[in-house]
Amino acid sequence: MPYEYTPPEFLRNQSVDEIHRRMMDAMPPDIDTSEASIPWDYTRPAAIEKARFVEFQLNQTIQIMFPHWAYGEWLDRHAEVQGITRRPANPAYGNLVVAGRQGRLLRQGFQFATQANLAPSILFEVYSDTLFDVPDDIPEIPDITIPSNHILKYVPVQALEGGTIGNVPPDSIMLMVNPTPDISFVTNLTAMTGGVPMESDDDLRERVLEAIRYGVSYAGRDADYVRWAKMIPGVGSVVVEAEWAGPGTGTVRLFIVDANGVPANQLILDNVYNYIIRPDDRMQRLAPINAILTVAAPEPIDISIVASVKLQAGVDVATVTERYITNLGRYWLAAATEFSIQQVQAGIAQNMVRYVFVGAALADTDGIVDYDHASLLVNGATDNIVIGVGTFPVTGEVTLNVI
Repeated sequence: MPYEYTPPEFLRNQSVDEIHRRMMDAMPPDIDTSEASIPWDYTRPAAIEKARFVEFQLNQTIQIMFPHWAYGEWLDRHAEVQGITRRPANPAYGNLVVAGRQGRLLRQGFQFATQANLAPSILFEVYSDTLFDVPDDIPEIPDITIPSNHILKYVPVQALEGGTIGNVPPDSIMLMVNPTPDISFVTNLTAMTGGVPMESDDDLRERVLEAIRYGVSYAGRDADYVRWAKMIPGVGSVVVEAEWAGPGTGTVRLFIVDANGVPANQLILDNVYNYIIRPDDRMQRLAPINAILTVAAPEPIDISIVASVKLQAGVDVATVTERYITNLGRYWLAAATEFSIQQVQAGIAQNMVRYVFVGAALADTDGIVDYDHASLLVNGATDNIVIGVGTFPVTGEVTLNVI
């Protein structure tokens, strides 16, 4: 969140005219201080320089001294003091279903691509030499005919370029960069996820302030697990469920939502686990020695919305729908973390998608003048939707009818 900066009292009333007026007032009374006089002309440049120093340079200096207002490389310096670094852009990740010759091994780095229409192709490369059997619970595979000596495999791939560009929808990756007869079919049955841009100043600032607010420790507090998980590119929010397998078990479960507001993909989950537990180097382990960590994505709950809206002149419904979906993404995070997991488990409170707040997000969307309150349906009803432990709301179909 942005933090408003107000100049301190001693830096106010320091404009060029105010400084110059004080300089003229300090002149002997028998000297001509009118505009264009010699004293006026000779002192004006000094007033300009002092105003620039006071109004801009000193205020900037104060701002970069505190993480609340620091920016760019200066904010990075504050983060470094807390043992935090700005997260780089994270590439999207997912799985392809590939029909290929039995015995064919797709080496790491083999490239696939989306079709080039109005935009260039987006490239993906095989992330691991390990191929997986196609699970039973994935979306239906298209009705295709593959050669008798070809088999279907799950192939993990990652976008070559970091950022949201790689978050492509299902059935987008259907080409090979260097075609081979050993592969007869390829597609992504599910969307690629986890592609996020480089961490913004606002997001980095919140991590720095959280570290200052809660302190940096390695005792395995909830705040420690959140801080550790957020070191990984692509991580958005983290919910900690301590001793989820029972008192005294030492079990800790983290539910991870990515920075785009959707349940994190498997690569992000693996990276969080490996960073905290360090299975390859126990000397670098962050978690307490007796902690048993599980890192999971919350179960998605699709939230579909229908509403009738009145638009501003010159604004199209597709643009407004995208803005509304962005607003919803921010609200889903607030809805799923409104109360602590301890409060929810104790029955003190319930996290839920509140019907009235879904409407508020609609009303706050740029380009919408008003909406018909009676027309708003959330999952076909006007009820609140409970968000249980280990679940997270995600945007389903959004239909805005123009009135």
